[in-house]
Amino acid sequence: MSLFGWIILGIIAGWIGSHIVDNGGKGPLLDMVLVAPRTSQTTRNDVKAGPMRSSRNRLILFTSSAGLVQRVVQLLATFITLPLVLHSLGVTEFGVWAAASSLAWLSALLDFGLGSALVTLIPQSIGRGDASLSRDYITAALYGGSAMALLLIIVGLLGIAIYTPATTAAPFIIAAGAIALNIPLGIGGAIWLGLQKGYIGNGWLIIQTILTTALLVIAVSAHAGVTTMTAATYGGMLVSNAATLAHALLGHPASRPYRRLSTAALRTVMAQGSQMFVITVAAYCAYAFDNILALAWLGPLASAQIAISLRVCTTATGMLGTITAPFWPGFADAVAAQDHHWLKQTLRNGTLGIATLALAGSGCLIVAGAPVLRWWLHQDFHFTPALLWMMAAWITLTTLAHMPSLLLIAVLQLRSQIIILSIAAILGFGLKYVAAEKFGVIGILAVTPLMSALLINPAYFWLASRWLTRHTQTNSATKATT
Repeated sequence: MSLFGWIILGIIAGWIGSHIVDNGGKGPLLDMVLVAPRTSQTTRNDVKAGPMRSSRNRLILFTSSAGLVQRVVQLLATFITLPLVLHSLGVTEFGVWAAASSLAWLSALLDFGLGSALVTLIPQSIGRGDASLSRDYITAALYGGSAMALLLIIVGLLGIAIYTPATTAAPFIIAAGAIALNIPLGIGGAIWLGLQKGYIGNGWLIIQTILTTALLVIAVSAHAGVTTMTAATYGGMLVSNAATLAHALLGHPASRPYRRLSTAALRTVMAQGSQMFVITVAAYCAYAFDNILALAWLGPLASAQIAISLRVCTTATGMLGTITAPFWPGFADAVAAQDHHWLKQTLRNGTLGIATLALAGSGCLIVAGAPVLRWWLHQDFHFTPALLWMMAAWITLTTLAHMPSLLLIAVLQLRSQIIILSIAAILGFGLKYVAAEKFGVIGILAVTPLMSALLINPAYFWLASRWLTRHTQTNSATKATT
C-alpha cells in the first residue's frame, strides 16, 4: 500500500474519533455498539460527568487530528528534502548524513521514560485537584533529564579528549551532542500531552518540520557539506523543542516547575519512567532485529524485503498510534475522576475504531501495495500477495492492543506489560529461526503478529477487563454504602 493510503485513512479518523468516543451519548456509531442498559443511577452519574467527558473527548479529537496533520507534513517534507540532499551531497556523503540524522530517535529513548511518566502523572494529579503535585513531577523530570544530558556530555567530551576523532566523525559528534541536549528539551511535548493539550505539542512539531526543511533547503542552496547538513537537521529539532518546553512551562500554571526538588516526586517519576523505558525496549525488540536476522539467515535480498516491509508496517502503526496516543492522558484523567463508564465505553469503541482503520488500510495494502512499492522504490523487490497479506496481518494485529495498553499504563499496571512483552520477544526470537528455515521472509515477518494474536492481545484485554470490573464493583459498593 502507498503511504498516501494511510494518510487518507488518517484524515477520516478525526470523523470516526468523534463517533467512537462517548460524546454525551449522541454518536451514531456509539448507539450501535453500546448494549449495556442504563439505570437511573447511571443516567444521573452521566449527567454529572457530562461536561468533563465532553471536554475530555474534544481534547482527544483535537490532539489526534493535529497529530495526523503533523504526520502528513513530516512525510511531505521527507519527500522534498531527501532528493535535494542526495543530489547536493552525492551518494557517499548522503549515506553519512542519513546515518547521523537517523540517530535522532535515540533522544526519546535516552530520557529513560521520564517524559512517558509525566503523561500519566500530570493528568492524575490535576484530576485529583492537586496541581502542586503535577509541578513537583515536572520539576523532577526536568532535573533528571538535565542530569542525564550533563552526564552524557561530560562522557562525550572525555571521549573526545582521550581519543581524537577523525574529521569524518564531525556529523556524528554533532548528532550525539544534540541528542544529549534534547533529553530535557524533549520533555515539553510530554508535558503538553499530559495536560491533554497534545495538539499544541503537535503544532510545535509541525513548526519543527517546516524549520528543518527550510534550513536544509538553505544549506543545499549554499552547497554546504555533510557537517552543515547534519547541524541543520538537529538545529531545527533543538530550537523547536526548546520553544515547546518554554511554552509549556510558561503557558500553564500546573506545569511551572519549582526551584526545589521533591525527592519523593523524583522517586515516583524515576520508578515509573524506568518501567516505561523497559516496556518500550521490550516492544521494540519484538521486531527491531528482523532485518539483521534475515541478512544472516536468508541473505541480502531477504533483508531488504524485511526492511521495506517493516518500514511500511511501522509507518502505518505509527499513524494509528498518533490517533490513540491522546487516549493515554484521557484514561489517566478518567481514572482520577473514577469515571468508569467512560473508560469502558472508550476502551470498547476506541478498539473498534482503530481496528476498522487498520483493516481498511490493510485492505488497501493487499490490493495496491505491490505496484505502489515498485513505483516508490523504482525497482521490484518481489512483494508477493502472501507477503502483502502478512504485512496486513502485522499492522492489524499489532495495533489491536493499543487501547488496552494505554489503559493499563494509565492505571500503572506496568510490570505485567513488561513480563508479557519480554516473553513474547524471547519466544518470538526462537520461532523466527524455525520459521525462517521453513517459510523464509514471510516466516520471520509472521512471528510478530502471531505473538500479538496468541499472547499479547488476549493478555492485555483480559488485564484491562479485570481492572475495570474490579474497580467498577468497588466504586459501586462505595457509593451504595454512602
